[in-house]
Amino acid sequence: MRRLAIVALICLTGCIFIEDVERKGFGEEDLVAPQPYNVLLIKKPVANSLFPFSYSYNISWQFSDLYEGYRGAVMVEIENTGKNKLFVYGFGIKIDGKEYVKDDGGKEVASGAKEKFYFSFDCPSAGQHEYQLGVFFMVGKGSRWYDYGLKYVEGVRTFDVKEFGGGGYKLYRNYYKYFDKINGLVDTNNAILKEKVNEITQRYGGSYNTAKLCAIFSWIYENIEYVNDTEDVWNSPQYAIEYGGDCEEFAMLMAAMVTIAGGTARVYLTDNHAFAAVYIGKDASLLKNIDGYYNANFSYALFKDEMGYWLVADPLASFYIGGLPVGGVAIKANGKNYEWSIVTNKLYAIDVLKD
Repeated sequence: MRRLAIVALICLTGCIFIEDVERKGFGEEDLVAPQPYNVLLIKKPVANSLFPFSYSYNISWQFSDLYEGYRGAVMVEIENTGKNKLFVYGFGIKIDGKEYVKDDGGKEVASGAKEKFYFSFDCPSAGQHEYQLGVFFMVGKGSRWYDYGLKYVEGVRTFDVKEFGGGGYKLYRNYYKYFDKINGLVDTNNAILKEKVNEITQRYGGSYNTAKLCAIFSWIYENIEYVNDTEDVWNSPQYAIEYGGDCEEFAMLMAAMVTIAGGTARVYLTDNHAFAAVYIGKDASLLKNIDGYYNANFSYALFKDEMGYWLVADPLASFYIGGLPVGGVAIKANGKNYEWSIVTNKLYAIDVLKD
């Protein structure tokens, strides 16, 4: 029997569905990995006051997905509600009485200001655990600083470390239906997108680099409103900047902004979700620069294919670039990079081309 290049399945309604048709996506000449960028740590001030200064602050925090054998990630927001300035230079966490600390640099929080910080630790075994979170900080008045050291937030709380999951899927590359739709909506020459990318990344130099990549991700995470679209209408990335969007808009916006900044990105589609992934090169050495941006030691979710490594970028699932996407599950312990899968029947990888 002659093998057909295209298999047509005729629906009961009379429509025709074309399966497994691929468009031409990236070639080697299209791949651009970010340049390494080292974000300098700010050393804590010299403690030159024998007398403490008053302080008050509000603190909130959020954990990433926690899996045994990986790095647990915490995003901490501190609002300085006192009249004196703060300098936060590290964090500690006690898990079932075992303490992990990190105090190698931080940043100042002015009176009335809010700042975000990141911290990581070794996850314990699967199950529920008790923990306390602590902050290393100093209080300053004029040129004088008093070091309070590590102070723990009152109260013992609990978190859950997840058990390993499973999942299997069939991968499709540049399936024509989604390829045409996504590349039709993403306009990398759009003036609104270009202006916003420049605004987000201009402090990090001229070339496309890891700091620009992380800054784009953080801006989307912090500024784009999630809007649940029950009718599943896909809008353009520039529409999402003003009006928000759901997972498709988030994924296309991430891919569009990275492409405008000079990089290479894809959109991945599952049975019920969409997220972006960003090309980082033939090896994963740039992850140390991603760690440097956050001043933390994270675990990362990567795709690997014949072109190299693609770093997951899903702001709807993670507060740092490289966290597991919605539906992603760790399947066994592996340390720095997740050994992971995603719960879906089909996974579509769509190359987002530069106009």
